[in-house]
Amino acid sequence: MIGTPALRRPAAALALLLATLVALPAAAQEVATGDLPALRAEALAEVNASREEAGLAPLEPGDTLDAIAQNHAEDMLARDYFAHASPEGDTVGDRFRAAGGAASEIVAENLGVCEGCPVPPGEDRVEAMHRGWMESPGHRANILREGLTRFGFGIAADPASRRTLAVQTFAGPGRSGGNGDGEAAAPLDPQARAAAAADALRVLREEAGAPPLAADEALGAAARDLLPEGGASLEPPTLDLGAALRGESGARFAQVRALVATCSGCGAEPTRADVERFVEQWAQNRRDVLTDADLDRYGFALGADGRGAKTAILLLAQSR
Repeated sequence: MIGTPALRRPAAALALLLATLVALPAAAQEVATGDLPALRAEALAEVNASREEAGLAPLEPGDTLDAIAQNHAEDMLARDYFAHASPEGDTVGDRFRAAGGAASEIVAENLGVCEGCPVPPGEDRVEAMHRGWMESPGHRANILREGLTRFGFGIAADPASRRTLAVQTFAGPGRSGGNGDGEAAAPLDPQARAAAAADALRVLREEAGAPPLAADEALGAAARDLLPEGGASLEPPTLDLGAALRGESGARFAQVRALVATCSGCGAEPTRADVERFVEQWAQNRRDVLTDADLDRYGFALGADGRGAKTAILLLAQSR
């Protein structure tokens, strides 16, 4: 198991388990949950108080996250295990996606167990669990992680054994690589995204001795048209350049080269940091295209689906 620090408290032993980013089995026994809505409200209040102290945005309650947290707590109690992965190997990410969560979002989970605790659990138990998580570096990192937007909580207790299991779940779109740098992390409009791409390309081409590129309105429009529906996807889109560059627009170019990149868990809005990261990625694999002296025009588009997926398309062309 990953990190299981034990914290001793009066009449109870509290152990915690951590999972970093990454079919819900039904519980086979009756369990005590206490006043679950009140306990969830307390759990969220504790998390948001800790995030506020750290200068982070509060989390919103998430029905899907509540459901997978509760199911996992009850399943661990019913089948007598304590782990992020079920006996079948399902992880928090698997549970999240099986419940309809977006594959592009980051997901995290904290687990806690209390032996010999009062049943049903009350708000004081939730508070104690949270204190224990905050005293553990790995669990604390999940609670204070940037790029999270939603929170879920589940708790289940066995009246006979007086064993209580609690689960915190977190999800969100992640963050762009520029968080911490206000300018690099600020959302950009489509024109600013293209300008940021031009800046990054100019540096590469100057280093290679290639002439600068000129922005081309037709190439920019084609790049935007080629973005996936919804702005982004985890799979690179199929590019139909013939359809995107019709008539005179396409006839102006002797050749057109296309580069595509995607990312997940990289934030909700396009930023300069995203643009720079995509250009850097292309430079590692297709520097020959980026620095081709015969290419003199460019169009760029960067889309986001708001749930952590982003897609970038760069079109480079040689004028006739």
